[in-house]
Amino acid sequence: MQVRSALQINLHPLDVRHAVHTLPHQLDVWGDQVDRIVFTVDTRQSKSGRYTGSAYEESRRRLFALLEAIALKSPKAEISEVDYSPAALEAVRQRYFSTSRVHPEKAFDGGPFHAYFYGLLKTNADYVVHMDSDMLFGGGSQVWLEEAIGWLKTTPDALFAGPLPGPPRADGALGDLHGGFPGLSGVQPPERLAAAYPAYRFRTVSTRIFVLDQVRFDASVGALELVRPNLRRRIRAKLFRQSPLTMPAEEIISAAMMRKGLCRIDLLGSGAGLYSLHPPYRTDTFYRELPHLIARIVAGAIPDAQRGDYDVNSSMFDWTEALRQKTVGRRLARAARTLLSS
Repeated sequence: MQVRSALQINLHPLDVRHAVHTLPHQLDVWGDQVDRIVFTVDTRQSKSGRYTGSAYEESRRRLFALLEAIALKSPKAEISEVDYSPAALEAVRQRYFSTSRVHPEKAFDGGPFHAYFYGLLKTNADYVVHMDSDMLFGGGSQVWLEEAIGWLKTTPDALFAGPLPGPPRADGALGDLHGGFPGLSGVQPPERLAAAYPAYRFRTVSTRIFVLDQVRFDASVGALELVRPNLRRRIRAKLFRQSPLTMPAEEIISAAMMRKGLCRIDLLGSGAGLYSLHPPYRTDTFYRELPHLIARIVAGAIPDAQRGDYDVNSSMFDWTEALRQKTVGRRLARAARTLLSS
């Protein structure tokens, strides 16, 4: 049955260590604002890269147990395992890529591709609040989605909306968003809009968090086009036994937005509003301390140095362990091990 709004969360079995904490938080923020909740679980493992991992089957069991427990308590919630059958791939191609002959299962780096669009399709909603399972939210506004839909309805070129990226600064300015689109050129910086709270127009979208107006997608885009990776990335894809057909989903969508002159509007909203935060690293300390981090965000205990920053930074969480693991030498060693195993 078609609904007006849905929350759609992408998950992978290896997400379970954070999902046990983040999903209850996300549902507290969004559950009462939507008509349907869809957990989209991608159980297809990549052949190599950061989307592989140990203890896969145990993680899969734990994740489905968590989701089934949530679904028992919430009549809005449903679990949808990503279907990679030819019929499902064709259904997604016809819905979002009707002018393309192929619909890749994965992006060139082994990251999810079909899973994102399959999740959007399964919501059967006019407005889809899509997010990855690691997203965190402050402000807690329970009227934010209605305000965002209001912006979408009254802004003719708006295809997406989103919570303000990072806790607001006193002057409402944005910080360094740490984002890049290596397959795209000519990306414009965000433009501040006239509003009683911080609101910005972007010409790109991130698959971490967005609200999609599916009716406007049909009217203004109709069909997405794949963005082919450059030669270096295609070689990398072949070396790591990945598909060389396309850049990640957010670049595909952003390229279409730029071609069609469409935008995304990120807004804080009224009152305390709503903003998003993304934890950039994973360590044992992070998993252990994640409940405390969420509690601090919900309570509004935000250091000044975190304001305006979309990624959880070192003023909010001690990332020393993670940064030590990301030295050049360690990264090269991990890449070499992955390449040899593939």
